[in-house]
Amino acid sequence: MRMALALLLVPATGLVADITVDKPIIPLAPPGAMVHAAYMTISNTDDVVKQLVGVSAEGYAMAHMHKTEVKGDVATMLAVDVLEIAPGQSVVFESGGLHLMLMHPEAPARVGDTVALTLEFSDGSTDAVSAKVVKMIHGGHGSQGDHGS
Repeated sequence: MRMALALLLVPATGLVADITVDKPIIPLAPPGAMVHAAYMTISNTDDVVKQLVGVSAEGYAMAHMHKTEVKGDVATMLAVDVLEIAPGQSVVFESGGLHLMLMHPEAPARVGDTVALTLEFSDGSTDAVSAKVVKMIHGGHGSQGDHGS
């Protein structure tokens, strides 16, 4: 009985059952870079809107969602506080668009390393994702080898 009561007092956090994450990668950054990007595709297989409200990255001081906007010849990055993912929708985080910024790494990243990311949703749930550091080909979303998942 005490165990059941104790479990009721624990906050409801855990994996988001109706969210899938495909091809989470971190492109290898130049040596000494204090900011890295992370890309992936997040899909909502639920019948309700999911709101992604934050992200954290193991081994980094900060992590944020950003999007790149181009006006004329000028590209700017804007912070994204809430990302709504509609039922059945997939959102692509990619170079030149929506992406994660991982700031102030504790150690240099090397090809093949993995970084534990935690996606945080407005309902208090979280989703653990393992992103693989990859060498990019021609600056695109492809890599030499497996992207990981």
